[in-house]
Amino acid sequence: METSSPTSTLAFRIHGMDCAEEVAVLNREVGPLVGGESYLAFDILNGKMIVTSETQISPSVIQQAVARTGMRAEPWESDKSALSGAGYWERNSRTALTALSGASLAAAAMLHGLLSDWPSAFGLGLEESRAPWAVLILYAVGTLAGVGTVLPKAWLAAKRFRPDMNLLIVVAVAGAIGIGEWMEAATVAFLFAVSLTLEAWSVGRARRAVAALLDLAPPTAHLRLEGGREEIVPIANVPVGRQFVVRPGDRIPLDGRVVEGTSGGGDECGRSSPHYRRECARFKSNRRHSVCWDDQWRRGTGRGSD
Repeated sequence: METSSPTSTLAFRIHGMDCAEEVAVLNREVGPLVGGESYLAFDILNGKMIVTSETQISPSVIQQAVARTGMRAEPWESDKSALSGAGYWERNSRTALTALSGASLAAAAMLHGLLSDWPSAFGLGLEESRAPWAVLILYAVGTLAGVGTVLPKAWLAAKRFRPDMNLLIVVAVAGAIGIGEWMEAATVAFLFAVSLTLEAWSVGRARRAVAALLDLAPPTAHLRLEGGREEIVPIANVPVGRQFVVRPGDRIPLDGRVVEGTSGGGDECGRSSPHYRRECARFKSNRRHSVCWDDQWRRGTGRGSD
């Protein structure tokens, strides 16, 4: 049986997508709108979601569906990094709430020990005693700060009858509060917030490292045209097999093979020690073209030509 090919492709940058758990949430919420999860593709490192559909679908519909998950979608722009477009609070809210949760938990335990006794403050007392109201307020603040970022996702999972990690944590915290164990509830919320913060931090670090590497590559190439003319074009528009010119001192924008000229360039680590290149020599992109030994520009073929 033949199936019709997709007629619509949309790309979005997803703010708040840091792990496979968020991908699963997006699959459940956006998938039914486009015909199933098979029409969605994700790039966690770049925070990108690609939507294909056999019917035209409005980008605003996708953005509203993503918003219901507690994340935010905006149209993809290739010249922006995964961290661009986010305000200060959006970039640092998770860290700030985790710090608030930990500080409230520590302050509540200290206050409980000063107002009552230290064993009961840590649940080690022989007799059960009720914590003062000031302590309970601090525990409540720490609990809300710890699970605040996952409440929309937990609510969505509950409505869809698809329990996930976020819903289970919220249920565990609510159960601890229900039996009066405020310290346990605040502790669970804080530890869960720490795990999410560390996960987001590691993904953000990888994104910054990849962005730094991409910034080293030149965005354009001097494409060689008929008659010896040159045209500066984005590297994405250089067809495979076409020749481009690398001037002395420039970085090599694409992988290829030298077809004319003899010159020197940096090594694979970017060091400036000369590596002499002659005709038919292969080279990799992003190397420094340092000197021109025969006063001729080095020309190579486009990506994948060799």
